[in-house]
Amino acid sequence: MVKYWRPLSIVCTIVLIAASGAGAADYETQMNKPVSQALPPTVAAGPDYKVNDPVVADGYMYRFAVTSTYGPFEVTGTGALRKLEQEIWAIGQLKNITRSEAFGKALVTQAGKPLVFAKDVITKPVDTLSGIPKGVGRLFSNIATSVTTTRKPSQESRTKEALQVGSFKRDYAARFGVDPYSSNAVLQEELDKIGNAAAFGMWTTSAAMMPISGPASSVITATSLGKSFNNILATEPPSRIRNINEEKLKQMGIPDEVAQRYLDQPVYTPRQNLLLVDALSRLGAASGRDAYLNAALVAADEVEANFFVNMAQILRGYHETQGPITGITMVGALTVAQTKAGSAMIPFALDYGVWTANADKLSQNMKATYKAPGFNGNFEIWVTGAASPTAKQELQARGFTVVEQVGGRIDIVD
Repeated sequence: MVKYWRPLSIVCTIVLIAASGAGAADYETQMNKPVSQALPPTVAAGPDYKVNDPVVADGYMYRFAVTSTYGPFEVTGTGALRKLEQEIWAIGQLKNITRSEAFGKALVTQAGKPLVFAKDVITKPVDTLSGIPKGVGRLFSNIATSVTTTRKPSQESRTKEALQVGSFKRDYAARFGVDPYSSNAVLQEELDKIGNAAAFGMWTTSAAMMPISGPASSVITATSLGKSFNNILATEPPSRIRNINEEKLKQMGIPDEVAQRYLDQPVYTPRQNLLLVDALSRLGAASGRDAYLNAALVAADEVEANFFVNMAQILRGYHETQGPITGITMVGALTVAQTKAGSAMIPFALDYGVWTANADKLSQNMKATYKAPGFNGNFEIWVTGAASPTAKQELQARGFTVVEQVGGRIDIVD
């Protein structure tokens, strides 16, 4: 069993650091919002989906209920919603193939009967802890716990690799710009159909030959960084991705024991591991990356894994665009990056944060606890979303600069 540092009860609240002088009358309660206030119109609805009212605000992330042509979906976080939007479009593209006359004819067996697809041919996402609250909020409670199961080095069995189902799935996923390891069951079903048919030699059309249709807004617009990750995911099986990550962790000087525990953590998919490890590897000679990996081990579901992946990407983006990060320190469960310029940068994957009593109480902990060589006393809080006007005002008055919507400043791959 892996042992972790103390529960992550102070993560989010420290991000909205307060001074002890604020009064209870100033505190806020996170409220649900209409879609029109939480999202721009281009994200709130598309040709095959719409986000339902209200958007649930849990104090950290938005939770979205989505109605689509292909069924209902629920996701947590605006990044996850953008990913879902792409997946819904891709499902439509894939269904155009699997429902086509050509595909149907290709699946007729020599006996004249259509091929019956076996369910769950590709490994399902690894089961995670049950009976615990879902979402990022769990990380900030006293019930944060460890994940005790481990994953085999490859998520795809030898049999499935022999059939090359995984390879064909990755090809088609890359063609339509989606994650081949997505937890989206509808997407996986369509990828499975094509993967099975191709593996049995019944469907021979390569993914590269398949047309892309739909409104102009549905055209794949991945950044160059995102495309580079998609290329790796398309060409490399999970076992090879693990080897890539092992080599990067070794080059960073991460102890073998820490590296193996992280890579064996069952929640992170090959794609999430690739993103997180790559982000840390780009921090030059920054110290403390082993501490960050130890912190990331506590993730118990996809939402929490995304949280740590996105914070690692903020670290990478800051280091590459703003100035060198010299070290990472975990203050409780909060990540603090010491910069060469002297300030301390706190990355946080947050949709919308408000001013709370808990933030007020814990502010002194941050002030008193964080010590690093060269620290000039200034904190920068980099969030993927936004903080309330009250939170920003209180933070600014106490010397904490809040930088919002950092995805517009740095490249974050959803």
